[in-house]
Amino acid sequence: MDRTLRKAVALAACFLTLAAAVPALPARAAGPAQVTVSVNGQSAAPLAGARSVGANIEMSMVSDEMWQANGNWMEQSFFAGELSMMRWGYDAWAFDWETGRPLSENRYWGGLNSRDAAGTFGLEEFIAFCKKNGIVPFVMIPIESLDAFGGEAPLEKVKALTASMAQYIASQGVELCYFDMGNEPWNNGAGGSGNAQYLGSLFPEFQQIVKSANPNYRLVLQRAPQNVLWNGWNNTLVSAAQGAFDAYDDHRYSFYGWNKYFDKNGDDLLSPGSPIEGKEAILGECNIGWTPVQDNWDEGHVRDLGGSMALLNAMLDLIDGGQYGYIVSWPSHYPSKASISGCPNKSFGWFDLDRWYLDGDTVRLTGPALAHRIINQNVLENKLDAASTGEKVRVFAYENAQQTDLRVIVLNKWDATQLTLQVPQQYSSVSAMVLRGESVWDTAPQYINHIPGNQPVNGGVFVNDIPGEAVVVYTFSAGQDSAAPAAPELSLPAAGEARASTAQAFAWQPVPGARNYRLVVSLHPDLSDPVIDTYTGRAVRYQSSEELLPGTAYYWAVTAGNGAGAASSAVSGFTTQAKESGVLTLNNDSIYISCSAGWNQQASGGSYRNDDMSCSEAGGYAEFTFTGTGAKLYGIKGDWCGLADVQVDFGAPVRVDAYAPAPEAQALLFDTGELPYGEHTVTLTVAGEKNPASTGVWIEYDKVELFDSQNGQPLANKVVWNDDNPNLKKFSVWNHQSVEGSYHGDDSSSNTWKAHVEFSFTGTNAVLYGLKGPWCGKADITVDGARAATVDAYAPEMQLGQVLYDTGTLEPGAHTVRLTVTASKSAQSSGKWIELDRVVWQ
Repeated sequence: MDRTLRKAVALAACFLTLAAAVPALPARAAGPAQVTVSVNGQSAAPLAGARSVGANIEMSMVSDEMWQANGNWMEQSFFAGELSMMRWGYDAWAFDWETGRPLSENRYWGGLNSRDAAGTFGLEEFIAFCKKNGIVPFVMIPIESLDAFGGEAPLEKVKALTASMAQYIASQGVELCYFDMGNEPWNNGAGGSGNAQYLGSLFPEFQQIVKSANPNYRLVLQRAPQNVLWNGWNNTLVSAAQGAFDAYDDHRYSFYGWNKYFDKNGDDLLSPGSPIEGKEAILGECNIGWTPVQDNWDEGHVRDLGGSMALLNAMLDLIDGGQYGYIVSWPSHYPSKASISGCPNKSFGWFDLDRWYLDGDTVRLTGPALAHRIINQNVLENKLDAASTGEKVRVFAYENAQQTDLRVIVLNKWDATQLTLQVPQQYSSVSAMVLRGESVWDTAPQYINHIPGNQPVNGGVFVNDIPGEAVVVYTFSAGQDSAAPAAPELSLPAAGEARASTAQAFAWQPVPGARNYRLVVSLHPDLSDPVIDTYTGRAVRYQSSEELLPGTAYYWAVTAGNGAGAASSAVSGFTTQAKESGVLTLNNDSIYISCSAGWNQQASGGSYRNDDMSCSEAGGYAEFTFTGTGAKLYGIKGDWCGLADVQVDFGAPVRVDAYAPAPEAQALLFDTGELPYGEHTVTLTVAGEKNPASTGVWIEYDKVELFDSQNGQPLANKVVWNDDNPNLKKFSVWNHQSVEGSYHGDDSSSNTWKAHVEFSFTGTNAVLYGLKGPWCGKADITVDGARAATVDAYAPEMQLGQVLYDTGTLEPGAHTVRLTVTASKSAQSSGKWIELDRVVWQ
């Protein structure tokens, strides 16, 4: 139904959304067979700026349910990243933190939670997490909600909220906190020079407000990107603030596809803004876009190995530059098709929100998390000059003040090569870790051991083969070890932990004299056949990119070693949390819900994820298949809504009336009740009829809840697309026709040469069903572009629901299947028709 709904404001960064086709990977000449890296030990200079980096967390994107799921899987990843700062925002500018209600409705961009902030990762949870982990909190003042900037909040309300927020943080014992005056206010109603003057005039009073809670708290002025468009705005803002701010916050955006990073010689991805004399500098958003397609925001950014390498490169450059005291990447995760209308349809960052909110999967995009870990575990007090003979091999070097520990971070943007490292001669041993994947598109690269133990270094020269398109981190150690280190003490997970995460982070106490740690995790108490067996260098936190099994007992130990020997901890045990039992919730656009062509997704305030699907065409249907004992279907009821029929396992239809005199969000439309355990299919069909009191025949469904009272784990893993499903792309002449007894009483047929149907899916198997009969001919099948089979649909008598082709078990991932009419037939057939009924994939 076309209802007038306020569209969510597009993100400032989203105005670069472009459409483009993914190009083939460029053909490249072989890289150099040998590269030499030289580290100048005489160049050691203390780092003036950040030695570690932080991340943003988006308040209205994260629910309490998500934060607590799977043994706190999100918290585990943040913990393993060893963050220095965390910036809490994303819709914080629109909310009254005390009540959890929107402070300014027209400043609320929309989120994955309801329009009130109930159940979100609010200020209290944020401050508790930062305090627990020694992270400096960076919070956002809701400046954009001011009525002076087109919002709905008076100045006194914003001042009162700032005061209560600062006082609450101080009451929790937090001694250092930064307060950002809004989020990119130049894009949210404060863009004119007059508003810049007004915003600047507020700084003296707001600085006094935050410092009254704690004199060490710091007010931050946020600058627009420095360019011709915004320089005047910045100058006006800084002048009007009259120095009443403690730090300034820059945001930097840059977009790098293949040709702009991997195939370019320069590495200047981001440049810092001009310093403001006497003020601390923060990079509040370090934004690196990484796509296969140049400048295409919609294809996903910083979500794989290539993006992680570009992000790592940019942050190391900024660290070496020394201007910023804190560098914070953005985002830790991002609203995607599961949330805001008009924003990207692929999550990126640390976490995949689509997989969580649409399908309940706790899937991590680990590349950016690993980039943070590499920096935060390996950037030491002093930087050293380092040079490479290979223009595609980037190198950074850091040394401790005692000159006993050297870290060399090598970014190899080219092919595998032999690397010769020349380092100061006092370094006598080396170990190494590597960040690599199957390709730069790998969204779950591994950060694992590269050189085990401590290899000898002779005369400051070490030769090593390194993989292509990877990051290698070397730990060089100086001096001889007179005694083996003591055994480590294990910290996390605690011994006997019964609800550990399948994304579990491991931690242990550092041991004096240890040059390397070996982590072993196994299903067996004797640690045989380990599932994780890696050295971690000097790092005492580690989180694998590969998931552990749910509901499974594991055993682990850590060995500390140096040149004189090694000592192992006692073996400790833990059990991962079983898969969430009870209810599995699918949003309306879950891949497991199949819709006919007449449905449209739209924003819908108060709905499960602030959206729903609507249809008024008689016969339009939505359908899902699951394994369990019951399902509930929720939607909108209102005075424009009509009648629908619901069938369970294609049985007798049950009439549903969605009329209500006043709108009702998340209203129960249908409950299957208790069903026998097994596979079931539920179909909702628009009747095209209405209650006499209603003004329309619209049906709007919002979400589906699945239940399993027998095993506690309902399952949705099968997708059924009828022949008229929009995901089945038809080319040339196809006839959609009624066929009694077929899947939905219809199929699609063609006898035109080269006419084809193509579909793509992410899974391991697909089966094409259709009609066989005496008039049917032959078709060719390709899978992922390769010829797979020729099928003959001839049968002496008509047969419905027949398997035309089964792909068998494929490698997990994205696949494309095409059925092409050959306009040929067997000798017995009277025709060349191909009739496709449905596709089933999982």
